[in-house]
Amino acid sequence: MIDDATLRFHLWLTQLIVLGLAAAGSLIFHGWEKSLALFHLPPARALLWSGGVALLVVLTSIAMDRYLPPKWQDDGDINERIFSGLSPWQTALLCIIIGLGEEWLFRGVIQPFAGNLWTSLLFTLVHVRYLRKPLLIGSVFLTSWLLGCLFEANGLLLPPILAHILIDLLLAFYIQCGCTRERRSRK
Repeated sequence: MIDDATLRFHLWLTQLIVLGLAAAGSLIFHGWEKSLALFHLPPARALLWSGGVALLVVLTSIAMDRYLPPKWQDDGDINERIFSGLSPWQTALLCIIIGLGEEWLFRGVIQPFAGNLWTSLLFTLVHVRYLRKPLLIGSVFLTSWLLGCLFEANGLLLPPILAHILIDLLLAFYIQCGCTRERRSRK
């Protein structure tokens, strides 16, 4: 088993690669102007939808953590190992990089060609550590599909990016407050 610092290093490296692939893919498939257009400011209603989707996903995840058997959701405590050792600023920066890179690649580059269903399936498969946990696979797929719907609503990346960042950030803070460890220790 690798130590937590190495795990975090690999996550940062992976996310920087994803961000690079997203930028390169966007420029290759969309060109400079259309790539920039993906990042135009959406209407306020789209940002409200982003917040609503994020809140729905976060509350559902917390409810699953609280009320379903821990073995259904055990990913080897990877998320706890990643986020427990980070400061709030490091946590926020990591969540921003993850949300930006993954949404730009999956929604901005892949989804216009593959559609939301296939993009969500690919997004789910990339989260390989969840593949043996049906509940987690279903959660990742449904979350990805909702993020894809945010993109489809207006063709802009900021709504799914914002929702993705909020989901990751709120769940990371939930982990950092010790809520998941507290629940497991009571079982």
